[in-house]
Amino acid sequence: MMILVTAEQMRRADRRTIAEIGLPGAVLMENAAQGAVRVLSRAVGDIAGLDVAAFCGRGNNGGDGLAMLRIMANQGARCRAYLMCRGQDLAGDAALNYRVALACGVQVTEVPDEESLERLLPGMVGHQLYLDALLGTGLNSEVRGRYRRAIELLNDLEAPVLAVDIPSGLCADTGQVLGTAVRADFTATFGLVKLGLALEPGDLVGELTLVDISIPPKVAVELEPRAAMIEAELVAGLLPPRPAGGHKGTFGHLLVVGGSPGKSGAVCLAAQGGLRAGAGLVTVGLPVGLNPVAEVKLTAAMSLPLAQTPGGGLAAEARPAVAEQAARSTAVVLGPGLGEDPASRELAADLAAELPTPLVVDADGLNALAGRDLDGLGWDARRVILTPHPGEAARLLNCTVPEILADRSAAARRLSQRSAAVVVLKGARTVVASPGGDLWVNPSGNPLLASGGSGDVLAGTVGGLLAQGLEALEAALVGVLVHGLAADLARADYGRRGLAAEELADYLPPAFALLEEEPGDQPEPEPDGS
Repeated sequence: MMILVTAEQMRRADRRTIAEIGLPGAVLMENAAQGAVRVLSRAVGDIAGLDVAAFCGRGNNGGDGLAMLRIMANQGARCRAYLMCRGQDLAGDAALNYRVALACGVQVTEVPDEESLERLLPGMVGHQLYLDALLGTGLNSEVRGRYRRAIELLNDLEAPVLAVDIPSGLCADTGQVLGTAVRADFTATFGLVKLGLALEPGDLVGELTLVDISIPPKVAVELEPRAAMIEAELVAGLLPPRPAGGHKGTFGHLLVVGGSPGKSGAVCLAAQGGLRAGAGLVTVGLPVGLNPVAEVKLTAAMSLPLAQTPGGGLAAEARPAVAEQAARSTAVVLGPGLGEDPASRELAADLAAELPTPLVVDADGLNALAGRDLDGLGWDARRVILTPHPGEAARLLNCTVPEILADRSAAARRLSQRSAAVVVLKGARTVVASPGGDLWVNPSGNPLLASGGSGDVLAGTVGGLLAQGLEALEAALVGVLVHGLAADLARADYGRRGLAAEELADYLPPAFALLEEEPGDQPEPEPDGS
């Protein structure tokens, strides 16, 4: 499992490895530099003869860059460091690698102030390859001065850039840009993957590679990390069984409740997600006036016409019918397309609090809970999942959307702890949080998901898995990864734009098939005739 750590946890791991294990810091820095150069070699090919420049800060990140330049110089590259301080200002392992780099032929140009940077700018362009070793994981304030100007220069260049440990300007804990940040083509991160690297969707990090620097596994375990990447191997082990003798009753019954005038598509898309996730039966409960829509759109699902308000939304009188159908179902998705009718929202809030059936609350079902006491709902994290986007999460937590986006992992954890439910906070790099404080980051998906209705498909997918007997956290992890993987598969056919949500649902079965594929499923190779 790929664990994710904060900057402070990474510092603790380094300190313990040096002080208690006895591995010197200079050895860790050398391991990091050697590994990063290997990453670079795989990316660009033979280093001999290349004109390489590194922008180096005064800390250990700069020391890593100097060590890399020395290694590449020994391999025949022409190497220059632009050092954002005087050489005499360096200390510790960075100072050691500065001296060794000079002895090995690395050219060092000191850039101790903004005036020096402006004077040297014309000579800083034109190299074939750049290393970003300006600012490491300790950055916690906005980038200013010559560091900001150096980052802007790196981003204006056409030559490839490798970020050393983390793109400068990126927060190691939140993945947010602190004023400005390097847009790297490649990032070689050291020891353990920082949470912020996983949360950043790839526009800045580029191709991420973890470099082993010899931090012992027991040191990593003793950090008690609370975050991890959602990985295919983990999800494959959670998939609900599909016995050969199974029938539609074996694989659960999903009830989707929602819909309002103008939003009938949402419940239909959620139903499609549930069907494509493998639920044996799906019923859509929606206002009676919209029932003909469901009958036409959903030939593979059943419909449940419900009492409606004068405005066409779900009425309070629908409550007994929903409760009765929920009792016959194995999971419920509540909220897609519910609308803003006060009576519909009141109904949704009451159902969310009362239904004992495993439950996914999505979209307007979440908005119906805004301002309510989430602590008093009595939810159980084994059976309840919330799937907000940042706006819905902000309403539930009574804060602003920028506050949610500033630290999405903290927001998801806070909402999960307050509600006692599993939370799926949607967005590029969706995060899943449990009430105990554990967090998972989803690496799958792409901009094809930035389309109306894709969240409804996700809610239905998660609900379909819940209906098949998975607990809430399991259903969330599987559903989130598979939903993103479906978009990744669709990219081969659609490129970067134009995938409609109903088309996304069609890619769910191939996505599940990829996870369920076993070596024996592969066709035998044809004889080559020799």
